[in-house]
Amino acid sequence: MLPLYTLILGLSVLSILPEDVIGRCEMAIMDPAPVILTSFGSRHLLTDAQVPFVRDSYESVQMYCAGGFEVNGGSYNWMKLKDTSEIFTCNLDHFNSKKYPSHAISSVRCRGTTVSLMFESRTSLPDCGDHMTLVVAQDFGEMGSIKSAGICYDIVGLELKYVSYTAYPPKNRLIEKQVQLGQLNVLGLDINVTYTKSLFKTVSPMVIEEYWKKDNQLKQLFGGVIFEYTSLVQDEDIRRQLAGYEEMLSVVWLRSLRTGNWRLWLNALQAAIEPAGSKFDIRLGVSGQLSMPLMRECNASRILSIELDNGHSPLKLPAHIWAHVRDLHPTGKAQDEFVVIGHNSPFFKAEDMNEFCPTMCEQVAWLKNSVFGSLRDYPAYGLVQCCRVQDVAHKLDNFPGVAEGSVSTSTATPAES
Repeated sequence: MLPLYTLILGLSVLSILPEDVIGRCEMAIMDPAPVILTSFGSRHLLTDAQVPFVRDSYESVQMYCAGGFEVNGGSYNWMKLKDTSEIFTCNLDHFNSKKYPSHAISSVRCRGTTVSLMFESRTSLPDCGDHMTLVVAQDFGEMGSIKSAGICYDIVGLELKYVSYTAYPPKNRLIEKQVQLGQLNVLGLDINVTYTKSLFKTVSPMVIEEYWKKDNQLKQLFGGVIFEYTSLVQDEDIRRQLAGYEEMLSVVWLRSLRTGNWRLWLNALQAAIEPAGSKFDIRLGVSGQLSMPLMRECNASRILSIELDNGHSPLKLPAHIWAHVRDLHPTGKAQDEFVVIGHNSPFFKAEDMNEFCPTMCEQVAWLKNSVFGSLRDYPAYGLVQCCRVQDVAHKLDNFPGVAEGSVSTSTATPAES
């Protein structure tokens, strides 16, 4: 039998060992990142995986990826897991998966590029009856589903009409069978859609750079490239859920607008939502084609577009980016519903904004008192204004909810007079 002092000494040493020595595991979460599926009684929650991802010994976690998983134990080869959900268990100092219990796993990512699946809904988005209504969602069968976005898409012309989502998803998203707050609730996950990247325009940053080098007028006016091709959805929380679908969601942005006032109004939206728990339905689209003024005396202009060498039609440069904002908890004030217009043109002048619509950003309290409210009129950050729906619904291409019989008109940037 061990002497008493030896036993006490041994227990003392064990009590001061760091947690990771007595059993803690860490796993790298790679992009595209899986999400965590947690069941708590009758409720099922979906949360983002925290980085670094750490669990105590013998603790298990269930993860979800729409197209299955890829896991790595530190070697050059990634192992594939085809199931959409997988259980990972901390075994003293490393993770094992249910499928590969004898393999230590140090990294995990979603297989392919998508985190969510795509479906077609037989119920159409507003003013999308002639096109496809697509839904990006995570489907959990009998437990329910979570819809991230609805997309109105012209599959024949390969043209995005608009994107719908509800801002913002909570950190713990509840998986529900029939009810989801906001405009996506009525959409069904009726037909599985196999997303094929080759169907859509694939545009590398080099394409825009080459276009810029060849266009002497633009190069002389601006020097470096001022446009970029990236997702219309710039909200990071929503964008993460739409990972892998960039080819069908991307548009040409004026860089100063995207990184300036457009980002600032989204920051203001998030700041308005967080303390009050408010929710907003958002619809995003583009309108018009960007034109460059040529001769002042003739009021002439040149429509800008980028020729592609992969057989697709030319890449349009939109004149405007629009966002239809609707508060799900209306107060009876002007800020309950309005349209944010981003002028996607370096040629648009601040004095032209009142001709486009009587601006009303100052009537939206959470915008008026934000950084956006102070900088929205500065061209260096991209000119942005707020409009009443009735003032611009007939002016914007693909804007949903235009009164029957009205005609959408082009909104090319006004030439200098």
